[in-house]
Amino acid sequence: MKSSGVFLLLVILFIVGCKDTPQKEKQEVVEQEETLSPDQVLKSRELEKQKQFYKRRLNSKGDTLLPFIPQDSVEVFFTRYAQENPETKVRMRTTYGDIEIELFKETPLYRASFLFLIKNDYFDQTVVHRAVVDFIVQAGNSDNMITAQRKNSAGNYQLPMHILPNVKHKYGSVSSAKYWENNPENWHNPFDFFISLRATKHLDGEHTIFGRVTKGMKVVEAISKVEKDSRDWPRIDVYIDMSVVE
Repeated sequence: MKSSGVFLLLVILFIVGCKDTPQKEKQEVVEQEETLSPDQVLKSRELEKQKQFYKRRLNSKGDTLLPFIPQDSVEVFFTRYAQENPETKVRMRTTYGDIEIELFKETPLYRASFLFLIKNDYFDQTVVHRAVVDFIVQAGNSDNMITAQRKNSAGNYQLPMHILPNVKHKYGSVSSAKYWENNPENWHNPFDFFISLRATKHLDGEHTIFGRVTKGMKVVEAISKVEKDSRDWPRIDVYIDMSVVE
């Protein structure tokens, strides 16, 4: 009986503690805000709302998806993300070796979006899905269901075209893919990119160039020569793994 009484007391204390928790958290927030200026309070509250809005989600199997980015918030979100994430160097690991890429500061939305996708593990389980000798190696997609789910979870957002003057497609250029049909706005697909193996004038002014390979073009050449099917998709999957260097 004595042990039952102790157990009941513990349950009561637990319930009371749970009830007090929201009050305590609210009190802590109020105390923190008392030390801030009105402008700082508003900024703090806005950041808290953003954290909740752009929170990463899970699918039914527990796989991590991406934060949802509404199309009409793309410019605002990635302008802010660019300021908070200044890195410009990333590494693409493949079974054929590493490829190091420099992202251009002159295309801030593209740089920010690419960093966002890397830091949110989008490229995990994606592959090189087009490889053409002396032309391009294209990556960032797969026939795995999780890839489609991750795109959908992010709202399948698109980026506005950003053509840099005097920047042309050439050996080592990194560009964003786009849909050529039913795309009058020339939206670019941030999930899908390609590396050029030569100058390609017919792509100039059509695809946004947002970076360049600084090391590993021999790896790109090797991937372009793998055996492929009729769609130029490598018969043996070439998985990629992206990471931020600095």
